[in-house]
Amino acid sequence: MVVSANRFIAEEIQLHKLLQRDCPVLVYCSRRCTEADTGAVFAQVRMVNRTDRKITTVLLQIEGLRKDGSTLYTQQNIILADCHAAPHSLFGEERMLVLQRDAAASLRITVERVSFSDGTSWRKLPEQELLTAEEAGWRTCACGMPNPAENDVCDLCGAELPENEDSAAAPLPEIEIPTEPPLPKREALRPEDIRIPDEYPPTQVIREYYPVTVYETEEEEPEAPRWLVVLLSILGSLALAAAGCLRALASCEKPLGI
Repeated sequence: MVVSANRFIAEEIQLHKLLQRDCPVLVYCSRRCTEADTGAVFAQVRMVNRTDRKITTVLLQIEGLRKDGSTLYTQQNIILADCHAAPHSLFGEERMLVLQRDAAASLRITVERVSFSDGTSWRKLPEQELLTAEEAGWRTCACGMPNPAENDVCDLCGAELPENEDSAAAPLPEIEIPTEPPLPKREALRPEDIRIPDEYPPTQVIREYYPVTVYETEEEEPEAPRWLVVLLSILGSLALAAAGCLRALASCEKPLGI
């Protein structure tokens, strides 16, 4: 299902310059959009699997920030299940995550937990802080991917990293959104064409990823067809009649003489 730009008002892509040094997932960039009719606010997050293992689930925390950098709101336990993120790949942007409607100037996204297909998992420790690439001593690849100082090749594209120590502070390049047809379940983001995959309509997104209570009218249990009610009534009557006949026969029987 392709949703036209008339339905969603998309903001500019926000490039996230803060990173988690020991995290297997890098939050690369995000985009917010507002549904014109309802005012609901969504976010799409592009992440990088930095490991050699397949990622299945990611748990995020999203903070809405004011212009001065102070926290306006915090949303925890945002679950991205069934990611199927291949090693050293981009993922996550096909999901529409519900945000609070407060007008935040920017987002700060933290990865709290990562689960892999081999059954292992990673969890953020309290002492782990968000750092810039310069503070962490990371080097930036030509593709824009920050990499730890001990890396010889980029975690995303596999290219050799520059040896210049000042490359960690180099600005990241502008993000270009691909316009070619995406691979299955890897839909690309474009300002004029916000896409929502068929398997993730907004109602399911709210229930799966946003920790709120959804009040709904309880559905009444479906009534049994009338023919089934009649059939069960006849079978019940026959069973009672058979039981009565058996009791009558049992009372008429006389013990045999010796």
